[in-house]
Amino acid sequence: MSTYREIHGKAVKSLSSDPSAETDAGQIWYNTSSQTFKTILKTDAWSTGAPRINTLAAGPGFFGSQTSAVSAGGTSSSTTSEEYNGAGWAVGGTINTGRFYIGGAGAGIPSGRIFGGRSAPTTQKNENEGYNGTAWSEEGNLTTARGMLSGAGTKDAALAFGGNTGPGPSGGSNQNLSEEWNGTSWTEGPNLNTPRAGAVGAGTQTAGLCVAGQSTGNTNATEEYNGATWTSVNDIPAGREGMFGWGTQDSAVAASGSSPYITTTFNYDGTNWTTSTATIGTAKSYGASAGSTGPAGLSSGGEAAPGNTNTTEEFNSSANVITAAAWSSAANLPSVRYTSYGGGTKAAGWVAGGADGTPSSSNIVNTTFNFDGTAYSSSGTMNTTRRSGGGAGTQTAGLAAKGTTSTANTGATEEYGGSSWTSATTAPVACHNVGATGIQSAALAAGGEPASATNGQVEEYDGTNWTAGGALPTTPNAYAGSQNMCGTQTAGLLSGSSAPGTTTTNFFEYDGSSWTAGGAFSNGPLGGYNGLMGIQTDALMFGRNTSPANTGMYYNGTSSSSAPALGTARQQVAFSNSPSKEGVCYGGIIPGVSNATEEFTSETTAINVKTLTQS
Repeated sequence: MSTYREIHGKAVKSLSSDPSAETDAGQIWYNTSSQTFKTILKTDAWSTGAPRINTLAAGPGFFGSQTSAVSAGGTSSSTTSEEYNGAGWAVGGTINTGRFYIGGAGAGIPSGRIFGGRSAPTTQKNENEGYNGTAWSEEGNLTTARGMLSGAGTKDAALAFGGNTGPGPSGGSNQNLSEEWNGTSWTEGPNLNTPRAGAVGAGTQTAGLCVAGQSTGNTNATEEYNGATWTSVNDIPAGREGMFGWGTQDSAVAASGSSPYITTTFNYDGTNWTTSTATIGTAKSYGASAGSTGPAGLSSGGEAAPGNTNTTEEFNSSANVITAAAWSSAANLPSVRYTSYGGGTKAAGWVAGGADGTPSSSNIVNTTFNFDGTAYSSSGTMNTTRRSGGGAGTQTAGLAAKGTTSTANTGATEEYGGSSWTSATTAPVACHNVGATGIQSAALAAGGEPASATNGQVEEYDGTNWTAGGALPTTPNAYAGSQNMCGTQTAGLLSGSSAPGTTTTNFFEYDGSSWTAGGAFSNGPLGGYNGLMGIQTDALMFGRNTSPANTGMYYNGTSSSSAPALGTARQQVAFSNSPSKEGVCYGGIIPGVSNATEEFTSETTAINVKTLTQS
């Protein structure tokens, strides 16, 4: 009789605590603390990623992996491409020919290509463009113009197959053509056994995979390519057109698709297809999908019922349970509030002052609330009743600087001890819509309105006095916002605008003496009155005064990318300012004044430990 060690290569262990490595998957152990047998299991799961910047109509060209993907086009006129870095989307280079239903091949940023597509229902394209991470270049055209084709392989060894040459996916215009790119030109290769359009393409130029699609109705036919011949292999259980898929001949994934839309996911092991236990969150088709070495991959955008979507979802099959980064609702503020001062951490925050919108937006309050991550408690009142200033510091050592009262701008400065406020040295420049960050003994305030008062002014606070810091590099209104700074006095980060027509498109970084322009916004001018949490090299921006007002954006010190959106779209919020983007968003305007509270949690992973029970 075989033993467990002989079958699995691992002995049953006796341990006082559970192992936490993914390599321990399949291990069985006896936990002496809980007196139970346990194991680590691999599971399939979809998790929500950051949304796309643009909502696509249909069929962008796409290539890459779960952590380095490119999507291009997606409408008849769109020339935009987007890049995904595993956390969010950023605008890429502009393609030369706008189109949709495009094929693609490549490893990801910065290497890949798109080919074919349509620019109108009856206009098929044979254009072929290569990408170097910055720009798209027109190269040798496909032999046969067509849309709804599939792709596989790399930038310099691509495979294009199937597609449709008619105005729609009717049986007579679906193609069985395949073509190979050698780095210079396309040559015709052997035909598919089943003509089809909207199929999943995966693998390489010499080990390709074609799955499902539209033939004479949906087909579940699967074919493998060895560089010389297409061979029919085991069918996928439920074929659809426009499915999301990726991988290799030995490990592939196909999911969702239409018609009708389904949420099912299928795994391929090189011989058989099996139905996964995981279902995709949004049923859709003809979006972008990538994953060079299955099973890890992603789906993004596409056609969905009742309309197109910008959602992104990641698929993983591992012993780790992945929980995507997200905003979650928390207890509401005791009263509605906007343009308030805020500070502290996710588990120990504070909100003070601001306006409550009743009976009008000029109704300013001076009350303070402490937040412990779960509930609020009332605390002290500010000595100067005001709004639209800058908040910094912790719950027991906070700072409120500048702002506007019901009658005038003020430079009033107050220190917070966790239960009461103490007036401190007044800042030399009185203004509102100022950004502030840092701690009570080393704070930074920048910009503000009106421009005639601030003139690009930056001031530093040492716990006693204010002194002038390095001036902003351009007119202050371009950097005026509602508490839109994070970081420290010597490594600050600023963004946003509140002045009409002066929205910025960059983050700006402070080193303790001067400012430099950082990376551009991933989706163009953001607007103003946004929140900003974290540090100079790891920040999260959220909310704005332009639509959609729940927009989120990451910044890593060099470039920005899309981030999970707020659950409640709003502007002029207060927020925690601990040195982490794991924080809290308080109140704001939606356009009515809000008391909504949301907490942000980054992506987490945890080993999937299961207790073995007898049933």
